[in-house]
Amino acid sequence: MIKFKDIFKLAQGYKSQLVQFFGFNILTAIFNVVSIGMIIPFLKVIFKENDAALTPAVFSASPSDFIKFLDYEMSLKILEWGKYNALLYFSIGIIIAFFLKNIFLYFSFYNLAYVRSAVVRDIREALYNHILRLPLSYFNKEKRGDTISRFTNDVKEVEWSLLGVIELYFKHPVAILIPLVTLFFISYQLTLFVVVVLPISGYLISRVGKKLKHAAQLGQEKMGEVLSHLEESLHGIKIIKAFAAKKDKEERFKTLNDEHFKLMVKLNRKEFLASPLSEFMASIVMSSILIYSGSLILNTDSALTGEFLIGYIAVFSQLIPPAKAISEAFFRLKKGAASLDRINDVLGAEVEKDKNGLPAPEFSKEIKLTNVNFAYGDGPLVLKDINLTIHKGETVALVGSSGGGKSTLADLIPRFHELNSGSITIDGQDIRHIELNSLRSRMGIVTQDAILFNDTAANNIKMGDFYLSGDQLMNAAKIANAHEFVRELPESYNTNLGEKGMNLSGG
Repeated sequence: MIKFKDIFKLAQGYKSQLVQFFGFNILTAIFNVVSIGMIIPFLKVIFKENDAALTPAVFSASPSDFIKFLDYEMSLKILEWGKYNALLYFSIGIIIAFFLKNIFLYFSFYNLAYVRSAVVRDIREALYNHILRLPLSYFNKEKRGDTISRFTNDVKEVEWSLLGVIELYFKHPVAILIPLVTLFFISYQLTLFVVVVLPISGYLISRVGKKLKHAAQLGQEKMGEVLSHLEESLHGIKIIKAFAAKKDKEERFKTLNDEHFKLMVKLNRKEFLASPLSEFMASIVMSSILIYSGSLILNTDSALTGEFLIGYIAVFSQLIPPAKAISEAFFRLKKGAASLDRINDVLGAEVEKDKNGLPAPEFSKEIKLTNVNFAYGDGPLVLKDINLTIHKGETVALVGSSGGGKSTLADLIPRFHELNSGSITIDGQDIRHIELNSLRSRMGIVTQDAILFNDTAANNIKMGDFYLSGDQLMNAAKIANAHEFVRELPESYNTNLGEKGMNLSGG
């Protein structure tokens, strides 16, 4: 089962920003209570009927005595300043408190913005780097659209979950604790009553989110299928048009899109239930507070007065936003947990085996295949007992029917796939003992599909050898019979070829 700490680990490299975020949230919560609490003396100025009969009170750590002392001091200040001046001073105090609260709130979000962006950057970088190290067999099994969905949609869901977890650790507890302490000082009896009632609402909210993770995972998987179909259509748009297959593709996309639509409607409805449910539960708690507080004022010799009761309710109202945010963060976590599982499926996939190998030989004699057997995964053997010797300088053509294993045999030499049994050697050195980059740097590969990257002509030619000088670059282009047409491009070797070479002619 996914835990808060599993997502929080993503942000542990940014402790400085997290500490600052926590510190500014403490200051925000303090000035939030101060700004709301300033309403109490304001109300005292408006509703005070008899200023002459003041009962002296001394400072005490007892909450009840402290409230009496605070009430006495405010009454003295109102008498000293006069009602109109007191209104002015208290109003200025409210403005200053709100200003400081929002300044500290901005600085807390300032640090949070860095953490969330940095974590998303780190996840995408780790995913991309790992994808480049995965064997070709992985991409034969996985849909490209699903991989792209994990790279985009799933990373976004994890980002939102991370925000929820960080706020659960460093914001919401402070936003609840400081007002709660204030409420204890105003009336500990009333606050104890609230503490008993609140867990009931929390239990009901938690029950709603139990199935959210599964629904979120299904939604992300279906989005992967939608993106996979889109990617295939964009890649084969010429074939679709040539074979008049537009209607079939449209129907297939509509089916996938509608299935995703139905899943997302269910998911969003469950997610949107969190906020109204938590607010409704808060209204029940608020009504209970009004009934119980009214009985305290009417039936006992309580220090709680009308102004302090209104102030109490105002401060209590500040508990509702973080309480709602906690329930929403809980739902975010459920969705993000499903996405994190999908991301970890990629990061946990086994990369190409490349132990500390030897450098590749210069290739002065031969490439030899001895009793080579190969199968894709657990399937039947594609190549069986292949024996072949290719001498340096020879030109060898593999001829056979489609699906006969010609491309597979060629892919075994640069170790795009690992042998089931047998061996392949270069000048007597087994390629399994050669470091991968060293092995592949000895080879020039022309694939069946023309693969060009969205970069300049020069960088496409220099792929894997970016240290080439200008003369070496042009010499390579001349060997490939590309120098003349590259030179005629608008910016010669600095011309961007576009995605998959779309800026070039098909030939």
